[in-house]
Amino acid sequence: MKCQYCKNNEADRIFFVNWMGVCYETAMCSECLEKLYYRSKEAGQEEMFKRFTDWWPGKPRPRSLGDTAFSEKAPEGLILKRQLNELRQRLKEAAGRENYEEAARLRDDIARMEKEVCSYEK
Repeated sequence: MKCQYCKNNEADRIFFVNWMGVCYETAMCSECLEKLYYRSKEAGQEEMFKRFTDWWPGKPRPRSLGDTAFSEKAPEGLILKRQLNELRQRLKEAAGRENYEEAARLRDDIARMEKEVCSYEK
């Protein structure tokens, strides 16, 4: 997955922001993360940045792709949406590798999960 900011480097960090009840996923490379930190610091928003990302220069390893995004206490719908996003990413990767059997299986899993997510939101 490419960094959503520079669109050049591979994203090695992922963050989740719940903004007004909608969960947004942000994938970025460590270089862009550091730049964003210094920009927020210059704007006087350092504490807000730390609160949203749980990272700052010098802090040991930020959350990486594949880490558990939400605790077990997260709402069920939010966990299902995250799992659905992961399946979609794996589907893209399988199609890119031309592994069509795996892609078909993932497509079916996605369709099944989308029904669960939609029924949960109603």
